Amino acid sequence: MRDYVKSKDFHRHMRSLLASRFQELGWESQATGKCSFVLGRRVFWLQISQYSNSVTGAKFTINMTEGAGAASDTRILRQLDDSDRAAGKALEELIISRLPRPDPDPDVEVVGDHGETVLVKLGDLAKANPRQWDGPADVWLPYFSRSDLDDWAAFLLPRLDRLVAPSSPEATDPSLWAQRLRRFTGLFRSK
Repeated sequence: MRDYVKSKDFHRHMRSLLASRFQELGWESQATGKCSFVLGRRVFWLQISQYSNSVTGAKFTINMTEGAGAASDTRILRQLDDSDRAAGKALEELIISRLPRPDPDPDVEVVGDHGETVLVKLGDLAKANPRQWDGPADVWLPYFSRSDLDDWAAFLLPRLDRLVAPSSPEATDPSLWAQRLRRFTGLFRSK
């Protein structure tokens, strides 16, 4: 039987899987109890969906803040390339296929594609979301057990260098954008 990983165990386990690679890249683990790492003003952390539970499993995503303020938060899985997306989609489908199904599997009401109420089996709520892998999208990674987390860590580790690479200074420093805007608008002022 596979045991569902609760949030505190999720963070502890993922930190144990990712910490050494982050240390190699110069990041430090934050002592918050969450799986998060810091490098200068940049913070990387994993976020679990609030809709997680021991029946249908859970999903998580990866965030990074560069600079100050919530406006600089980024979901870094949007940066995956086409081959990453193909591998991620295949792994998601494998993990979804391993999720335990409730017994009995009751019908639950959900909102359909056109706003109507639709009955679906509770076990079907955790189906893979193939559309999230089609392009730059808000990617959430499903899991139920530690082995699922091990698989996601194995997927993420070879991609971390690219995913946490600093973005250009213009993207993280709003004063540079303001300076460029002043120069640009100066071109249209009458002399």
